[in-house]
Amino acid sequence: MDVDLGKLFFCGFNDFNEEVKEIIRKYRPAGILIYPGVLSKEYLLMDFMSFLSKEGDFLISSDHEGGQLEVLKYVPSSPGNLAFGKNSPDVTYRYSKIAGKIMEIVGFNMVFAPVLDLLSEESSSVIDMRSYGSDPKIVAEHGAKACEGYLEGGVMPCIKHFPGHGRAREDSHLTLPVVDAPFEKLWEEDLLPFRKVLEREKKVTVMTAHVRYSSIDSLPATLSEKIITDVLRKKIGFDGLVISDAMEMSAVSNNFSVEEIVSLFLNAGGNMILLGDYRNLPVYYETLVKLLEDGRVQKDKVERSIRMVEKYLAFAKKNSGVGFLADSSAKAVEFLGFEKIDHTSEVTLLVPSSENLSQADTTGGDYDQIPEIVSRFFEVENVVRYTVEDGPEFVEGDLIFDFVADIPNEKALKAHLSLPAEKTVYFVLRNPFDVRYFEGRKIVVTRSTKPISIYKSLEHFLGRCDS
Repeated sequence: MDVDLGKLFFCGFNDFNEEVKEIIRKYRPAGILIYPGVLSKEYLLMDFMSFLSKEGDFLISSDHEGGQLEVLKYVPSSPGNLAFGKNSPDVTYRYSKIAGKIMEIVGFNMVFAPVLDLLSEESSSVIDMRSYGSDPKIVAEHGAKACEGYLEGGVMPCIKHFPGHGRAREDSHLTLPVVDAPFEKLWEEDLLPFRKVLEREKKVTVMTAHVRYSSIDSLPATLSEKIITDVLRKKIGFDGLVISDAMEMSAVSNNFSVEEIVSLFLNAGGNMILLGDYRNLPVYYETLVKLLEDGRVQKDKVERSIRMVEKYLAFAKKNSGVGFLADSSAKAVEFLGFEKIDHTSEVTLLVPSSENLSQADTTGGDYDQIPEIVSRFFEVENVVRYTVEDGPEFVEGDLIFDFVADIPNEKALKAHLSLPAEKTVYFVLRNPFDVRYFEGRKIVVTRSTKPISIYKSLEHFLGRCDS
């Protein structure tokens, strides 16, 4: 069963690198939550999606809710749930369907939305515009229409934060909030949106709140069997996937050990442990193995959770999303004069400026990203920008990367050829016919200025490309 234990984890990734690949291959987390550190670098998102499509089946999610929490630039910005709550639920449906379609095209099959928390005068600012409002019936209707839209768009929604974060005065990222409302009031108000949505939609997931509800239990909802099993499973009748909020949040991590978190959550009836930082997965995974060996986590509940995750993996749509763009970029790269290169030397970069581009050319900004991309693979000693008309100035260095945009005249060509041949690699970005000028030298033909093409060419350098 150890082989399948990774399915009980949903991990957040703010970068994509060799360490990420190793963690995923070794521990096989079933849930992948992609954060802005990847989303803001399109080439990383493309490569991550390509990698995941080759590695197996995953639940691939983002935190994009619209309004207060927007992380995916491809989805049009919305005024947010609070504004939608003043509109017809059809507006929420239309936005969620559009967002879901775009997410599915990109490669996501899940989204950590919608928020079903009620807004109150006591609400922490962590809720604010993420709520559809204060009226439980309105929140329920909008929440249901959001789920309908997401599902039609192609992604599975995750309703949150059960049984409701709205009454909490504090932010559970920072401390453990306590809600003292009697259960009857919670049932009729805070829980009503969850109840109504779960009556209508079956292919949804539920995220728990790191909030203590004193009228129900002394434990926060995420770790409470009374809340997850007795209220959610039995009283409401939900038999689907339950995911925790991120366990590193102070509400939980400052008050409970890793052993307590893992044992309490899984024994309470939860299914997937969300870790905001994938680097915490080895500790949580090994803790789970030990707890199972010691009998402190019920084996039957773990096996049931694994089956539950597999059920949702079967629901989830599977495609490479934008990953095919990474693959096609890699296939277009051509190496002339060498196969690999010593990556221990510091690199001097010669990067073209974006002057004199055609009106039918929007690639100028691509050049600005070259130093950051190269720095993911090499130590960058110096960055020199040059004009295409003049060519680069002569530079010294153990290793020189000359990014060639075009060769417009003899002056520019002479400048490029004046660089030391034994230390220079020429990246021909645009016109592959320019390779004739550098015959006998080390050349990389990318056929593109795009960051993903430069990224994949550098990955090939180090012999790490999958294709």
